[in-house]
Amino acid sequence: KSGGVAILIKKNIPFTELKVVKGEEGRAIRLLLEIMSQKMLLVNIYAPVGGDPSFFHRLNSKLQQFPNIPIVMGGDFNEALDLQLDHSLKTKLHVSGTNKAIHPLITRDYTFFLHRHNSYSRLDYFLISRSLVGDTFATDIEVRSISDHAPITSTHSGVCGLETSKSWHLNVSLLRLPEVQLLIKEIIADFFICNLRENSDIGLLWDTLKAVLRGRLISFATNRKRNRQKRTVELEQEIKDKELALKLNFSLESFHALQFLKYEYNKIISQNVEFALFRVRQSYFEAGEKASKLLAYCLRKLTSSKTIRLIRSDSNKFLDINLAFKQFYSKLYTTKSMVNITEVSDYLASINLPNLNSEDRDLLETPI
Repeated sequence: KSGGVAILIKKNIPFTELKVVKGEEGRAIRLLLEIMSQKMLLVNIYAPVGGDPSFFHRLNSKLQQFPNIPIVMGGDFNEALDLQLDHSLKTKLHVSGTNKAIHPLITRDYTFFLHRHNSYSRLDYFLISRSLVGDTFATDIEVRSISDHAPITSTHSGVCGLETSKSWHLNVSLLRLPEVQLLIKEIIADFFICNLRENSDIGLLWDTLKAVLRGRLISFATNRKRNRQKRTVELEQEIKDKELALKLNFSLESFHALQFLKYEYNKIISQNVEFALFRVRQSYFEAGEKASKLLAYCLRKLTSSKTIRLIRSDSNKFLDINLAFKQFYSKLYTTKSMVNITEVSDYLASINLPNLNSEDRDLLETPI
């Protein structure tokens, strides 16, 4: 119920989807597509924990349905292909150990760390068809930063350079930043100092101002993105160094420092994911039985954005809605004039009101 796999493709890569086949219990998905007139089968799997030969037998029989088609299969196999190569040494290693003991950990990397046994192993793989080996020129195990599994990347030359050009769109979330608001005010003020409004075409001025604002906002966003990416790379390198030190000499202090770095890295990645969801402009999302924290946060934020908390007063100021209603009804049931009882009594006494005589009263009181 908690497992699931997916295949994500960058939106600016031109491809044609031919067929999608989903496996049982969400443990496998197969995507047959066509890129540059070449068919390819992408497979992502999440194998059962503890090993299940029947799962791989069923998967193999289903892959036989796509003969003569190159296959790229990746995912969490939950199995070590080679017990000698894909497992770290069980003995506790120290920096002062011999080169023979340390050498396997330095030259060999792993994708999974089991804290209970303090051991590393390779459980995640990319398996590709023999015809694709010559076009694959880079395969790396990345930093294990968020999950207990490290991501692995494989670069295929047949896909490089296929991205279509992207058009620029204003990142409206930048307009919420106080420094951006101040920057825009300064740009507009400087623009009209250098470009007088007299004897100028309004449309031309507007188009020119938009071009200036676009250039400055692109520069600001690029610099902000560059700083964030720089910090992300620094965190990845620090996590990588801490991981290596932890492999050589495990200690709780180093482990806790590593978890703190991962928390900071995860915070930056979560902000990027939140911005990506914002750019999608969707109000509802498809999720499993247990929604993620980020999804729940987005839905709560969407609901709270529709709540009216402030109201505009008569003086054109925004007040708390409870305070505004209290003031309104206080004024509504309060008289605005000061009443003088003596003046009212003198006025009523001076009026000669007509009275009914006894005969008229008796006539009115008779039955109809």
